[in-house]
Amino acid sequence: MLALSCFWLLLGLLVGLLAVLAKFWPSSWGRKKWPAMLSIGALAAFCGGWLGTLLLGRFFASSVALWIAVLCVVVLPRLFVWVQLKHRSLFPRGTHSSK
Repeated sequence: MLALSCFWLLLGLLVGLLAVLAKFWPSSWGRKKWPAMLSIGALAAFCGGWLGTLLLGRFFASSVALWIAVLCVVVLPRLFVWVQLKHRSLFPRGTHSSK
């Protein structure tokens, strides 16, 4: 299972790298874009692989890891920006205390 876990991490890094090469990140992200995309891909594939192992078994876990990594790399950056914009609209600058 250690070898599969390493394979899922590498698979996620590859998905994240493909997203970086395609410049598939929100325009509001500054310099932190490529490490974030690689991290999202790796963590999503790792978690997806273990989820696939628990639900479907070892033989289908890699395909589940791939699909979950692709889904998370596509959806999570946009969701993160949407939550930031929603937070800014609900709490304009100066009205939200940091206590």
